[in-house]
Formats: sequence, structure tokens, C-alpha cells
Amino acid sequence: MATSRTIPGPLFSSCFRTYSPGAAQQSKTKSVSTIPRRYRLELRQIRYFVAVARERNFTRAAELLHIAQPPLSRQIQQLEEELGVVLFERGTRPVRLTDAGRLLFGQAVQVLEGVDEMKAISRRLHEAEKLRLGIGFVASTLYGRLPEMIRAYRAARPQVELTLLELNTLDQIAALKDGRIDVGYGRIPFDEPAVERTILRNERLVAAVPLRHPLSLHERPLRLAELAEAPLIVYPKTPRPSFADQVLALFRDHGLRPAVVHEMRELQTALVNRH
Repeated sequence: MATSRTIPGPLFSSCFRTYSPGAAQQSKTKSVSTIPRRYRLELRQIRYFVAVARERNFTRAAELLHIAQPPLSRQIQQLEEELGVVLFERGTRPVRLTDAGRLLFGQAVQVLEGVDEMKAISRRLHEAEKLRLGIGFVASTLYGRLPEMIRAYRAARPQVELTLLELNTLDQIAALKDGRIDVGYGRIPFDEPAVERTILRNERLVAAVPLRHPLSLHERPLRLAELAEAPLIVYPKTPRPSFADQVLALFRDHGLRPAVVHEMRELQTALVNRH
């Protein structure tokens, strides 16, 4: 079984910093400080104002916001008191914005959109800070030590989020190069300059034969020449190249050609169909 992982490249990061006005901006800073302290707008009041303005109805806006109508009306009144203007013409059906309300509505929408964008950026930054490890594997490695290795890694690194993807070896190479996985476990050799390959273990090649097959009566190891005379079942049938090609190449390297070759898609199918 072999493990494959990409050679890490350079890591780029962006730095965001706040802007502090210099001496040339002192006059503007001073003017901002003259804003009355009584203006203490709450974000929810702005959301309530926009909801009522869009729905043009206090009852529908309250339902949309999942609150009762009286608290909604009180929050709108408090907002009007803090701004010193009337936002809605309440005697009309549907409710209409006043001139001041129409002017402030566009500003309120921009504020909410800016807040939503800030939240989205914060979520993306949080997701980027999460530790993740993508693991690709061929199905046959589940019969080996891979499950044990994954359990041991999770115990040692509980803060790392593991993502497991079943991929054939060729798809693993593509996924490594694309960054979809960080490490892959497969069985067939390959030559790819962008991927580093490390052999974890060498496993014996074992032939599975029916209990009543003449070859099962031998106490000694079977010879390739004996196996070549019997119908041979290999897997997987696709995609190619695959482990099946490795097995067939072993016969060719010894000058042998199996009499009959059956190609199966799955390991379980191959074991059921042996005869």
C-alpha cells in the first residue's frame, strides 16, 4: 500500500489593518465628535425599520421578524425619537414612508448590506482558520491498516476535521494536484513529478481459490504457472491502469499468459465468482 501527498507550495495570506487619520484629518475628526451623544441607534431598530418599509404593514413585518406587533411599534417609535423625525405616515393603508423615511430607507439598506457582508467575511475567515485534512483512498485499503491509522490520527489530532473520499489512484493524483485532498492511499505505482510517493508496506500477493479446487489441496505455495492454467479472476475492470494490470503484468514478466481472464468491477464480486 502506498501513500501519496502533494509537495506543498508557497502560502499566501492577506493582512487587513485599520486606517488611522493623520494630522491632516484633524478637522474631520473634530466634526464627528460634535454628533450628539443621544444617538444610540441599534442594529435591530434599523432592521425593523427596513422590514416595515418593505412590507408597508406593521402586522406583516412583525410576522416576518417573528415578534409581536406592539414591541415592533415601540422600537420604531424609539428610532423616530432618536433621529428626531417621523418615518411613517401611520394613518394610511398601506403604511407609507414620509419624505425623511424615504431618504433614510436607502441609507438603512446600505447599512444592513454592509453588516451582512462583514458577517460573511467573518465566516469565511473562520472557515479558513479551521484545520482540515482531506484523505483519498482506494476501497481495498479498508481491508488493511487504513481504518486503524485514521482512528489513531483522530485520537491524536481531535481538532482536525477529516474528509474521506473514495477515489481510484489516478483520480487521487488529480485530486492531490487540484488541492481537493491532502494525502492519498493506493496500491498501484505511478510516475508524477508533482506528487511525492512513499511506500508504507509491501504485502504478499494471495490467490483465492474455491475449497474444492485442486489447487487448494497443495500445502506449498502455488506457482504462477499453475495459476495460469486455471481461469483467472482479476479486479477492478475499470478504470485502467489498475491493480488488475499489476497482476497480469506479473504473469507477463514470467513469460506466462493466463488461459482465461475474467475482469470484475468489485473485489466482493471477484470473490463470489471464483470457480
